[in-house]
Amino acid sequence: MNFLKKGFAYNKLAKGFNGLYVMINELEVKVNNDDGELHQDFFIIAYLCRKEVLDRIEEYNWNMGNPIVVPMMSKGQLTLMFAYQQTVGRLIRLANDSGLAKEIEEILEKGNAFYDIDNALPLNVKNMLN
Repeated sequence: MNFLKKGFAYNKLAKGFNGLYVMINELEVKVNNDDGELHQDFFIIAYLCRKEVLDRIEEYNWNMGNPIVVPMMSKGQLTLMFAYQQTVGRLIRLANDSGLAKEIEEILEKGNAFYDIDNALPLNVKNMLN
């Protein structure tokens, strides 16, 4: 595998964790204020978790103990596992608390709900995620 391609993908993974961490922090505030309009936010964040984090980790088979720098989480290095827990793990916990566990699990596992979102996105948005 091309070393530069893998390095570029690892950098995109770090950026994905960084952006998702911010989005999940904002979602957590909304959940605590319970405005009742959160389903779509959950679904989009789950979709992004799949595309930006899970797909990359699976494609390159990265070890969850590998170090990564995610500036919004910490000034120093973290492990992939810690970054995963602070993004995907927190999303799953929030979904459980909000009664959306099945829907979020389906998206994260690339079930029909994932493809419903994927098919609804304009091509230019999908291209930005690749």
